[in-house]
Amino acid sequence: MESLKNKLIRFMVGRYGIDQLYYVGLFMALGLMLINMMVHSTILMILSNGLILLMVLRGFSRNISRRRMENEKFLKLWNPVKKAGRIFFRRIKDIRGYRYRKCPHCQKTLKLPIKRGKHMAKCPECKETFAVRVIV
Repeated sequence: MESLKNKLIRFMVGRYGIDQLYYVGLFMALGLMLINMMVHSTILMILSNGLILLMVLRGFSRNISRRRMENEKFLKLWNPVKKAGRIFFRRIKDIRGYRYRKCPHCQKTLKLPIKRGKHMAKCPECKETFAVRVIV
């Protein structure tokens, strides 16, 4: 078993390997496969298998700089979506105790404890004070 592990390590030397785009591609292929189980479409099967093949070939690629640039472009698109999703789920989790408001001066999102009615809040970024109204 150890010799197989060493052979695999030697094979992967100088190859790109796995990154975030790889994982997203495989999850997309898995999603297409699950949809295809219900729909039974040849096109979805070809797309999912092609996507898996593409991700595996990316992992074995020796053109490391190009694969890294592809992953960086993907992360420029993915990180804002990921951040917005994280904030959305945090807002849902904190709905009983906190409200989120944007500072009108610097546009930073602030997590404020619930104080019903009108009150003043101070932004920790720009140090400006502004009025906040919480209805519910």
